[in-house]
Amino acid sequence: MAINLAKRASDKVVERFKLGSCTEGLFSNRYRWTGVATVQVYSVDTVELNDYDKTKVDGTSRFGALTELGDTVQEMTVTDDKAFNASIDKGNNTAQLMIKSASSVLRRQTDEVIIPYVDKYRLKKLSEGAGAYEGYDSVSLTKANVVETIMNAGAAMSDKKVPKTGRVVYISETEAVKLKLADQVVGIDKLGGKTIVNGSIGTIDGMEVRTVPSDYMPEDVVFMIVRKGCACAPKKIETYRILEEHPDIDGAVVQGRLLHDCFVLETLKDGILVAKKSA
Repeated sequence: MAINLAKRASDKVVERFKLGSCTEGLFSNRYRWTGVATVQVYSVDTVELNDYDKTKVDGTSRFGALTELGDTVQEMTVTDDKAFNASIDKGNNTAQLMIKSASSVLRRQTDEVIIPYVDKYRLKKLSEGAGAYEGYDSVSLTKANVVETIMNAGAAMSDKKVPKTGRVVYISETEAVKLKLADQVVGIDKLGGKTIVNGSIGTIDGMEVRTVPSDYMPEDVVFMIVRKGCACAPKKIETYRILEEHPDIDGAVVQGRLLHDCFVLETLKDGILVAKKSA
């Protein structure tokens, strides 16, 4: 760690580049973690269809054998607990032309550390909980096949009864270049001024396309299609504070804690398709 004391310098801080969240708005809000760390979600099973047998006259059911409805339980426990603790010594800050405003330090920490971390964590969890789709464990995109590959993936999801609405394609900036240069690029409808989600570049086959930095994508993942609402991302604790007077230092302390997680709902996992790289 370096503390660079100013001699004769500008009091303006050169800010680094930052991105907004690319995963907000993607998750279900049906479940509440208020006061608890674990939530149990129940889903009710179905039963098979029988042939109605009107020839039965022996007192047994013409509807078929009576079957008790079963159910399954998914237990979700919030476990990812992160924190930070930074001090701003009054002496150093004075010698640095007071460039370390506690409020701007907190904002910078949120923009450059917290938001990227949460996005990467969520994308990883989504890929781990994705449905099983045959033929997407060895995908290599080119500008000639990228549009067809994504459309075929969308068709595979439709075959599993996943609704066509609310689908989002996540693709790295590197792979997205092939999409932008594709011969069928006319299939991408620009959102223009309507773009409100970070990284959104348009739609393809009715699916919103969001590009993310290459290091955001889980290892070996080429692209993902995620249907909104098939996962939940609770934030159990979200604490950010500035302690202007701290007993251990002459200055301010900036602290933060985030207890959060991301869970794919088991009965809706087919709403996530992951295409992985060829070996």
